[in-house]
Amino acid sequence: MRIEEIEDVIKPVVTSHGCELWGVELLRGKKRPTIRVYIDAISGATIEDCEKVAQDLNYELALNDTFLDQDYVLEVSTPGIDRKFFKAEQLSAFLKEEFDLKLREMKNGKKSLVAKLIDVNEDEILFHCGEEKMSLNFLDLDLCRLKPDFEELMRVNK
Repeated sequence: MRIEEIEDVIKPVVTSHGCELWGVELLRGKKRPTIRVYIDAISGATIEDCEKVAQDLNYELALNDTFLDQDYVLEVSTPGIDRKFFKAEQLSAFLKEEFDLKLREMKNGKKSLVAKLIDVNEDEILFHCGEEKMSLNFLDLDLCRLKPDFEELMRVNK
């Protein structure tokens, strides 16, 4: 079972609820796999959105031949404030934001870093890390997660 096959089945169900598919993770468990689905919406996905999508996905996945012989756990969630990014094009809306990055291989003696997003051009991403600019391909990243500014959020929400 490939992630792309799972996304092909899941995406129409998610979009039918007025949401977008943010990403899918397939986690191998000891007894059964977990399919973790992240959904988002323009005004933010709600718990009710997650519940409705989960109900429909349980039905849809049960009907799909790919999943028929497998027992799995389905989780539907929003990406959250410290969202993980699954595709380079998702980054475009987050220019000038800070990210926690984990690289697949060491670059400039670092494998983990905090960097500010400067530009996104297809799969090529430009970050500002300390005093230097770093150009990365999205495939160079093992993990790319938004690093929220909690102090700024507290000021805005007062």
